[in-house]
Amino acid sequence: MTTPRMHSHSLPPLLGRLALALLLLAAKAQSADVWPPIPDASNTTKQTQDGRSIERFTHGPREGWGYPANEDWSVPPDQETGVKQQNHSCFYLVSPKNPRENAPLCVVLHSANRTAYDYVGFACLGRQIENREDPTKVMTNSPDDFYSLYLSSTNAEWWGWGQIRRDLAKQPNAVPPAERRVLDTIEWIASRCHVDRNRIYLCGVSMGGCGTLGLGMPHGEVFAAIRPDVPAGTEYASARTGGFGYVGLPDPPVIVDFSSPKDNWSKTQPALVQAAQDKRLPLVLSWGPFGHTTFSSIIAKYPICDVALAFPWLEIRRNEAYPVFTHASCDQRSPWLGAAAEFDEEGQINAWFRWKNQKDTPTEFGMQIWIAHPAVTTPPAMPDAATADITLRRLQQFKMEPGKSYAWQLARAGKVIAAGRVNADANKLLTISNVPITTEPADLILRIEKP
Repeated sequence: MTTPRMHSHSLPPLLGRLALALLLLAAKAQSADVWPPIPDASNTTKQTQDGRSIERFTHGPREGWGYPANEDWSVPPDQETGVKQQNHSCFYLVSPKNPRENAPLCVVLHSANRTAYDYVGFACLGRQIENREDPTKVMTNSPDDFYSLYLSSTNAEWWGWGQIRRDLAKQPNAVPPAERRVLDTIEWIASRCHVDRNRIYLCGVSMGGCGTLGLGMPHGEVFAAIRPDVPAGTEYASARTGGFGYVGLPDPPVIVDFSSPKDNWSKTQPALVQAAQDKRLPLVLSWGPFGHTTFSSIIAKYPICDVALAFPWLEIRRNEAYPVFTHASCDQRSPWLGAAAEFDEEGQINAWFRWKNQKDTPTEFGMQIWIAHPAVTTPPAMPDAATADITLRRLQQFKMEPGKSYAWQLARAGKVIAAGRVNADANKLLTISNVPITTEPADLILRIEKP
């Protein structure tokens, strides 16, 4: 049975909240959905500091999400903040400065003890909490030509990890209700706003970083790239990807991870970093003694970390192949890879590399690769040349078959500098070892071997 819909935007604010409460009661009685979301007429935060519109939406449960029947779906007043006003029944949408068709979308997951509004306040309203860093330097900021979607969760829910971690042994492949809710919300916004579905990104801090990994890594069909900042654990992502095995899952989004060995939450980073190397996962990693911070201004105090901040993760497209770099000679010694008795205080893995797709057909693939020297406040020593193993993922038309041989060559300025043949492995992945990479772009070309 379908619950009758009432539109709160056509009612005075108090009546709008009363209407939603009545809908929730009706839905509970009929086991019906309280969806899609409706604009919150009581929202008093309508514009960012630079004039972009802010909308607040409210909703109740969908039966297919799997939340308990007694779950609380009450909606706090707008400008909610702190643990007591955490919820999963409202979200905020910030529109581009100049709204248009096919604008990109950045999805933001807040940290523990905070709310969606707190993070809107950081990025868009100049709102400080506890006299901390410049709020506009929050790690979840996105350009003003993006849609920005600020979702809600609770400390208990932990973006879904709190819903499944106790029963992992009994239900190792369980999909948490929060995951279904988040993906449905993104789909609703993507359809409503006609966003560019090849440019949907996910980011979050601390608890939100844990959620970014756990919700983002299994869903390369949704997200082009993800950026977890000081993620509060990697176990959620491991649980949702079969121990980072990726059996039956799409290629993951590119992951840009900032973590600190001085942060107790980083103790599970070794599982992710080792899996990225062993399973050929697309990881850009940066670390330094910046602790458990929400702000890029703290991370940027360390020059190599500032280089990683310059990595153009918001330019990656879901409908284009990407290279996975492993064993790069320009990586620093990571505190989380292998037996890291000694490691560099600050460092990066793969943050220097850039690429550009040139050709992706059923018979030939081409990509440019190079080392970038990004402009940063205090430039560190920057490599001019390096070597790395390169594995190709997210290929569109050029497909790999296990055991099949492929010819490859690397050319720079029209001159072939390396060439060979390589076989795809059982997972349909092809890895070219010890590829020379410099600041001058080189063309990496693959072709199907003729019988």
